[in-house]
Amino acid sequence: MWLIVTQVFVLGFFTSLQYTSMNTLAFADITEEQASSASTIASTMQQMSLSFGVATASLVTAFFIPDRYHTSPPEMIHGIHEAFLCLGGLTVLSSLIFRELRNDDGDAISRSSAIRHVG
Repeated sequence: MWLIVTQVFVLGFFTSLQYTSMNTLAFADITEEQASSASTIASTMQQMSLSFGVATASLVTAFFIPDRYHTSPPEMIHGIHEAFLCLGGLTVLSSLIFRELRNDDGDAISRSSAIRHVG
């Protein structure tokens, strides 16, 4: 039980950290006039990402469990494990997009840039 609680807590922590970081960067370089449009676009993209994630997970799971009506429970569990491994790999690959960030991205809202300019 404690292992599951710990895993859920860690997952929640990193999910919150990811959303906070991405939303902060998404709104870092916009003006007040652009804030409403940027908020709408960011919200829509988050919802689309979640939808595509659910669809992808369903397709990958269906690929690893091709005949779910005639599959035994151990074969079903093995297929789900394979799907989880594949989806984990896709998640790691998707994080490569963050390599596109430049060192000065987010400086407009970073306190470290203010400290550097003062000193």
